[in-house]
Amino acid sequence: MEHSKPSYYITTPIYYVNAKPHLGTAYSTVMADVQARFQRANAHDVKFLTGMDEHGEKVAEAAEKNGFDSPQAWCDSMEPRFRDLWETLNISNDDFIRTTQDRHTAGVQKFLQVLLDRGYIYKDSYDGWYCRPDETYFTETQVRHHEEERRAKGMDAADPEHPLCPDCDRPLERIQEESWFFKLSAFEQPLLDFYESHPDFIQPETRRNEVLSFVKGGLKDLSISRSTFDWGIQFPFDPKHVAYVWVDALINYLSAVGYGAEGQEAADEVAFRWPAQVHVVGKDIIRFHCVIWPALLMAADLPLPERVFVHGFLTVRNEETGAAEKMSKSRGNAIAPEEVIELLGVDAYRYYFMCDVAHGTDAPISWGRMRQVYNADLANSWGNLVSRSLNMAGKYFDGCAPVRPANFEQATPLKEACEGIYERYAACMEAFDYSGAAQEVLAVVSAANHYIEDMAPWALAKDPERADELALVIWNLLEVIRIASELYAPFMPSVSAEVRRRLSLPQEATSNLAEACQWGGLAGGEPVEKGDPLFPRLQADK
Repeated sequence: MEHSKPSYYITTPIYYVNAKPHLGTAYSTVMADVQARFQRANAHDVKFLTGMDEHGEKVAEAAEKNGFDSPQAWCDSMEPRFRDLWETLNISNDDFIRTTQDRHTAGVQKFLQVLLDRGYIYKDSYDGWYCRPDETYFTETQVRHHEEERRAKGMDAADPEHPLCPDCDRPLERIQEESWFFKLSAFEQPLLDFYESHPDFIQPETRRNEVLSFVKGGLKDLSISRSTFDWGIQFPFDPKHVAYVWVDALINYLSAVGYGAEGQEAADEVAFRWPAQVHVVGKDIIRFHCVIWPALLMAADLPLPERVFVHGFLTVRNEETGAAEKMSKSRGNAIAPEEVIELLGVDAYRYYFMCDVAHGTDAPISWGRMRQVYNADLANSWGNLVSRSLNMAGKYFDGCAPVRPANFEQATPLKEACEGIYERYAACMEAFDYSGAAQEVLAVVSAANHYIEDMAPWALAKDPERADELALVIWNLLEVIRIASELYAPFMPSVSAEVRRRLSLPQEATSNLAEACQWGGLAGGEPVEKGDPLFPRLQADK
């Protein structure tokens, strides 16, 4: 099958089904969705993957705790919770993978067989530390360093029988069982060489430095199987063992594009889609995606993804003290996606979390800041511009946009503001600097609002001899709205489509954003509709 557009393959983590989706999972998913929409607008053949991670001990325990007769039944009950929230948030994923699907099982078993055939796995016994809640193994060195860090901060010493997890600070367990091991230690230098030759592989830079430090500290072989429970994918050559949940989960990025399937069509799909352009992940799973996953791919002689973008955690800003606090039910500060949607609406939800939150670091959020951003950026700026401009067009030009004036290319503050906007915006978007991209659009919107005040079209409308001048002013405003609607579309797809509808333009997003941002695209002469306010102002109270 021939492809007319280059591939752009973007993924979220697949989400663990021991609990319903929360603000953090939605954060990752919307972040990937914005990039997917931007890349489609740049003429890429996008595959946007998300899904559910369904194996492992925690899932089996969740099924039993919630009274389900099997882990599979529990997983099946969780699928609508994820799919429904993604539909509500207007997520445009092209695929939704579940690790219990046959296609994934085939991919994992093929991958394990390749590791065996290439001599990178072996059977031995595991005796070491294990975090059951995170389903993560830790070396003696990692555990010791974590304890030293805790003591340096003045914390009480942990129980030597149950030291604390370096990731979540919950007690570790000592486990002993037969296991298959992956020769992770063999890839210490190859990984360091790869990081050096591909400096953009891990972004942002702070996360890259974190990974470098970890790998330079030394890598130990990794236990990649469990034999004490059976809720997982069996090893094809040793059915007493199931794949370690994290190895199982990582391979979803391959199984979703045909790896493990038979036939030429599957082979062609793998060749077209792999390697992925970007994995979007949270900082809590950076080692799996930036150390273990690249090493596994090297062992299987497969290309590595082009980039891993690592975002921080969402925290809650205490509106009384100003301090950033960890979000948790016990603190009483947990925020559900549905609560924010109820306050802001879907598009404003997407805008706030993508355009006002720093993605590379932990980012505090608050109800007060949500209302502030909504009112300033959306109600008072973008929504106000659309309402005023369409109202004047309808009032002064018999319900239509003025026809594109012959002198539309003459220098005006708005034409100048839009010069180079695509290049500036696109550079920010490619770097996942969504705040920077949104500020570029907002600057043009603000310029248009100032232009209204400076040009006073209501005064021009009183002088018939200045009709051509009035037409140019109104057309300029509508042209800015047209361009801004295209640039805002990855963030606010529904509102952008509605704006284009009110301008009698096609509602679907462009597939050539650079061209759409060129000045002069609005032919005019078509009906316009002011409509209801796009973003009614929010009051001070939640």
